[in-house]
Amino acid sequence: MLFVQMQHRTWRMEDHWTAIVVTCSTAIIREGLEKECSRLAKVGLLPSHELLMVVDDPQWEKISKEESASKTCRLEQGVGSGGATINALLVAVERLSAKRNHTTISSELVYNSRFLVVHHGRVLAHSPGGSPFLYVPPELACVSQRAMATPPTLLQHVIWMATKVGRKSNTGVWVTSLDAFIPNSPQIQAPDTDGVNGAVVCTIKTPFKQATHHGTVITDGRKNILRMEYKMPLDRMKEVFMKDEAPVISGLVFLSASLTEQLLGLHTLPPLDRCTYYGTDSGIPPLQVSLYFDLLLPLCSGVEEKEYLSGQCGAMYAQVAKYDITAVQELHTARLQIWKQLQGLKAVFHSLEGTRHHYLASHLTYESIILPLLAPSCVGNSHLHVPTSGAVKTINAYIEGSVKSTGKDLFIVDSWIGKDVALECSGLSTLSGFQLPCARLQLQLAGDCVWQMHPTSVQDVITCYGIKDQLSLHYQEKEAKIFNTDWPVFMKRTGLSPDILWPNQASHHQTFLTAKLFSNKISKEEQIQSLAIMVKTLTDDISMSEWKSRIEEWKVGSRISLLDAIESNIMHKLIKQHEDIYLKIAEQIIEATSSELGGKSLLPVFEYIAASGQISVNKIMTVLHQQLNHERPTTPRLLANIADLLGCMAAGDGGLRSGPAANPQWRNALQQLKLGNQSGAMELMFDTCKSWMQSGHPEDLIRAARHYERASQIVISHLVETAEMHVSPMWVAQDLRQQVPVGVWVEALSPARIDLAGGWTDTPPICYEQGGAVLNIAIKINKKKPIGARVRFIPEPHIVCVLRDWSGGDVRLTWSQLEQLGDYDNPVAPGALVKVVLLYCRLVDLHSEDTLMSQLNERYNAGVEVEVWSQLPQGSGLGGSSLLAGTLVSAMAVLLGHPPPSHSHLVHATLTIEQRLTTGGGWQDQVGGLVGGAKLGVSNVGTPVTVNMYKIPLPAEMLDFLNNHLLLLYTGKVRLARNLLQTVIRNWYARDSTIIECFSKLQRLAIDAAAAVLEGDRKELGHCIDKYWSLKKMVASGCEPGKVMKLMSSLKNHCLGMSLAGAGGGGYLYALKTLSNPLPSDVIPEELSIDAVEIDQEGLELWVGGEALQTPDNEEILTAEKLRSLQ
Repeated sequence: MLFVQMQHRTWRMEDHWTAIVVTCSTAIIREGLEKECSRLAKVGLLPSHELLMVVDDPQWEKISKEESASKTCRLEQGVGSGGATINALLVAVERLSAKRNHTTISSELVYNSRFLVVHHGRVLAHSPGGSPFLYVPPELACVSQRAMATPPTLLQHVIWMATKVGRKSNTGVWVTSLDAFIPNSPQIQAPDTDGVNGAVVCTIKTPFKQATHHGTVITDGRKNILRMEYKMPLDRMKEVFMKDEAPVISGLVFLSASLTEQLLGLHTLPPLDRCTYYGTDSGIPPLQVSLYFDLLLPLCSGVEEKEYLSGQCGAMYAQVAKYDITAVQELHTARLQIWKQLQGLKAVFHSLEGTRHHYLASHLTYESIILPLLAPSCVGNSHLHVPTSGAVKTINAYIEGSVKSTGKDLFIVDSWIGKDVALECSGLSTLSGFQLPCARLQLQLAGDCVWQMHPTSVQDVITCYGIKDQLSLHYQEKEAKIFNTDWPVFMKRTGLSPDILWPNQASHHQTFLTAKLFSNKISKEEQIQSLAIMVKTLTDDISMSEWKSRIEEWKVGSRISLLDAIESNIMHKLIKQHEDIYLKIAEQIIEATSSELGGKSLLPVFEYIAASGQISVNKIMTVLHQQLNHERPTTPRLLANIADLLGCMAAGDGGLRSGPAANPQWRNALQQLKLGNQSGAMELMFDTCKSWMQSGHPEDLIRAARHYERASQIVISHLVETAEMHVSPMWVAQDLRQQVPVGVWVEALSPARIDLAGGWTDTPPICYEQGGAVLNIAIKINKKKPIGARVRFIPEPHIVCVLRDWSGGDVRLTWSQLEQLGDYDNPVAPGALVKVVLLYCRLVDLHSEDTLMSQLNERYNAGVEVEVWSQLPQGSGLGGSSLLAGTLVSAMAVLLGHPPPSHSHLVHATLTIEQRLTTGGGWQDQVGGLVGGAKLGVSNVGTPVTVNMYKIPLPAEMLDFLNNHLLLLYTGKVRLARNLLQTVIRNWYARDSTIIECFSKLQRLAIDAAAAVLEGDRKELGHCIDKYWSLKKMVASGCEPGKVMKLMSSLKNHCLGMSLAGAGGGGYLYALKTLSNPLPSDVIPEELSIDAVEIDQEGLELWVGGEALQTPDNEEILTAEKLRSLQ
């Protein structure tokens, strides 16, 4: 009855409920609701709550005179929605009182608590398991995206809708029901309940035709409710309301804390004590009370005491709800107590805009209330490659066999169709709950029918009815149908009579619901075949003949009614079937999309699977590793998927996802992956992973996730190194080289760069999975190119590395052992960037058996001295490290006798170098600085990774504008792009929809910004820069420190646009000033200094012995026509 769940998700405080109480009419229904609520809470698919309870209404049993003393029959009437509400509040407050260590029920708790009461309502025959399991369209569901791991159900939707509408209520009670579906709409607003002393009844504007079947609210023209009437006649409705619409009671109502306290007090007052379990436990039968037409009517200002006490106001509702006519006096007494207790309280209304009231009940046809919800709830099968044809649509269905629709839509819901099953259906139909994984069956089913399978304790039962059948109508009523056919026609064609269909059934209960139509002691295959023949008998003479040959066997066999089948559902079995299907679909989606770049996010699936238990996790883990048995372009994503699943299992514990990933237990596997043995590596990783998962420690799960992310990075590196095909022409044969003499310096200088738009799209894997485009400009800072390197041969056979520091603290390193170069892939090791460049340029072979000295002597008869420097602070955001790598490569290539490398050679070489360094950078830095002026870099989808560069001509006027209006200042904050990069790639592979859309916008923005530069549109360029900064903040949350935010705010009125350079988080801020004049002194804090900045048109420059070398410049000029082709 009571569930207390620890949820691993974090919800907003206004989404938190003190208690969620779900009510139902019977213990059988309660069993199913308990299982479903427990499942939803376990996997975090419900709002945050302290208590979650399922409470069955007070029940009363009496010994039937007609039955033996061992049997009982349930009285038809219950306690009504009002009694169920009072009982739910009593139970919830009692539990909370005990939880708070009170010895008696403390009604004062309602003044600092938020309660949600959800009434199950009537049994819905159209959905196996009832209305809680009815699927609703995702786009209309008021379910948090994080909570939509599985197809959203009505139970979820109703709870989340109440959470949305009740968001402004700090205390009090919200009551809702599963009797109606209220589609979500952005126009629905939460009422302000502060100061309300009574009730807020939520209404929905509904056309008169529909409103006449429901309760309507009459107001005073403001917010006050005068009265509520049930089934108001159309003529009166036209007199009272305007615009052919009436405000219908939605089922959502707020009860203030003061009203709630008074309602709680009613449980001590006879005869209202009969509404709660107190009455049942005292041995008295229940009393039926309506929430709206008994409890809330006294709050309506237009209702007089005499009228209320007589029951006149709620007479129509009492008649329809089948109030016990023998309880007239008790009801009068009850109303008298209610009227006295609730004086001084009032009811107001709140209109829910932009939605509709979709009522759900078994007496309405499947066609009218369920089919409108099914189509938008379904998914197509194209991405799953399942064997279906025609208009087959599914919700939580796993199909191995063949399913065809030869007519209209065929909906398959919560079903598992095995590989040896072939079904063909004509007409608009539904298969629901079909569990046929091992069946052998080939059959044609009649259309326009609802085929259901009900899990029972002995044998699953197949039922069927027509989409136009009104199940609760007496069979003799004119509108009554069976399988969409009139009952007399059915009886004539099948040879069945009322005494066969309704043995021992009172005549007034002879409806489709109670007809004994369905065999329950034969196999599922036989049930389907027999039922299919019965249904076809109505239209097909051959089937009628076959039916008549079976009828005697059918008559003597065990049969049950649709109502029997519904009441016999084993709910834990049904929920387990749903979960098993969902798990199979998850496996199917992983397998079907394993070779597709992109795709939808699997993170909600993983969160659900992780919360479902180790068995489910093991199955998904196995499927993921099976997809990694051979190389494919999606290998990095699949490895990242495994890391995400491990992270979900840790449920927020175990530490940060980013961290070291070189544990000895994983080392061999990662080494095998580096060597290209993916299959062997995955086998080793899975073995280690299973061992670490068994520990049960969240920190082990997070550490394992880090190693899978490291494996993903290794494979990304392999894919990025396909760019080497663009570098290979840079190297010439030994006999063609002109080695620089010993002692002669080769020097290279590079400007910095400012990224104006498109950054992050150059980053692997985004740059080759989506494609990338970046606009940037090369700049001098304080009249100098800030990045440089120089190299020379020296007589001593070792390597000297001098790291010049911009603040004057040089570091001198000497490497005489080959092993000293082995930590080249550790970015924080001293001189790591120099080491990786030297190895990349093949100065020596790290894996040779010869010593470092031997290799240097044999190859060059000399050692090498390297000096590198950057006058930029670390984490500047101006591309320092990548440009330093490209600059050093150019100098080393010339020193070793190769021709001066082209910009394209260096751009692609630097990509590989950064992968080997494990910093994982993109290509925009080297494009931005090595190529002078303004340029647009572009990479397309696919491998080999290819970067094309287009120089943008800068007329004198535009060049002057940039030189005079560019502002560059150092914020003093440092944040390394590497710290952001892991998170960004993680979000990319998690397929976070916001991030994916953001990358697309970044790519398009680079093209727009390039057009602005090409056209000389300064204002548009500033707008693009501002938009660029907004998108950067979306990609890497937290990249705008408070200090920077304040600085940007003060600059806003003086600039056309501004952004932090690079990844953000600190470093340099750049802006396009509105005026060329210096900024006012109060705009920039005194501790910040402005650097002089100007466009560098030359880019990389090379010298040998002080003489300049001409570097190849083969970039295409960007024209308007070319730009259009890139869009």
